[in-house]
Amino acid sequence: MFLVDKIIFNRVIVFFIAAMITISCKSNFAVLNIENSRPASDELPSDIQSLTLMNRSMSNQFENYREDSLQTYFYRKGYQLSKIILDSAASDTTIRALAALLYESGRYDVVVPLKRNINRYLPYEMIPDTLTPERVKTICADYNTDALLVLERFSTKAMADYTSEKHLNAGNGTNTDYYASLDLKYDAFFRIYKPDSKTLLKEIELIDTINWESYDYSQERLFRKLPSIKQAMLNAGIKIALDLDQKLSPTWIPEKRGYFLFQIKDDRGQQLMNENNYEEASKLWNEMAQSTNKKVKSKAEFNLALIRELNGDLDGAIELGLKSFYTYYRFQTETYLKKLKIRRETLLKTK
Repeated sequence: MFLVDKIIFNRVIVFFIAAMITISCKSNFAVLNIENSRPASDELPSDIQSLTLMNRSMSNQFENYREDSLQTYFYRKGYQLSKIILDSAASDTTIRALAALLYESGRYDVVVPLKRNINRYLPYEMIPDTLTPERVKTICADYNTDALLVLERFSTKAMADYTSEKHLNAGNGTNTDYYASLDLKYDAFFRIYKPDSKTLLKEIELIDTINWESYDYSQERLFRKLPSIKQAMLNAGIKIALDLDQKLSPTWIPEKRGYFLFQIKDDRGQQLMNENNYEEASKLWNEMAQSTNKKVKSKAEFNLALIRELNGDLDGAIELGLKSFYTYYRFQTETYLKKLKIRRETLLKTK
């Protein structure tokens, strides 16, 4: 009986201590939500911060098709047709959508000239020769950008299918089921030029198919569920832009970070962080990092490591994190160092 009471008593003490530690950690450690960038698979070198976007995919084979006329053409063919359609609006949509995506990524500044179409005299399926170094240099100088991105080839193939099937209903009458699908295959080829001795920096080809399908008891409702042929081609232009942006632009990953507070109430460092005033917070914690109290010193060094990371200095963050680790061990410091090393390894693999 005595032994059981002792075990229960000890468990209560352990729980109480654990609760006090948790409360203490929460009151002395502030959580910060940040976004870290994960480099793209084909991200351009860091010296390329701005791009001019131009289009060399359109020849005299291209046409800006009217939506209603194109749709009527497919209906007259029984919506059972496979046809290559070279639409100038779809090709231009790729350039405009790509410009918006690259700019919104925060990685690139983008220029899309009003006169962005480069003359093309080859059939649509052929890839033209690379632009001359002189021309690349002139274009980049004219628009004050670091590189030139050119859509060199573009085509879409619409594959429509339609079937109907009659069947008996419960009243011995007949009902008709309708089914339709639209596959849109796109083919795009890009080159990225840099105005230097090498000129051609990268070539990227994108080929894929997007699909829509519909099933209904009414023909009218059936086709309302599908995009028009014109809209499907414009969607393909946007999809190409999304695919290329995914290869060139970094991905922003939400993560949680933390920093130590030195006062339970009205902590000056927390106030500065809430104001995004990292410079003043760094000055404050630099002063604290000179303390002879190891606990205070290690907390300040930890916080300074976070500032380094927020400013993009990953190596500096690791260096200060290690200082904090050796000044006074804390579990938070060990965990943070592991996160920083994973980030650095990811960056190195991408490069």
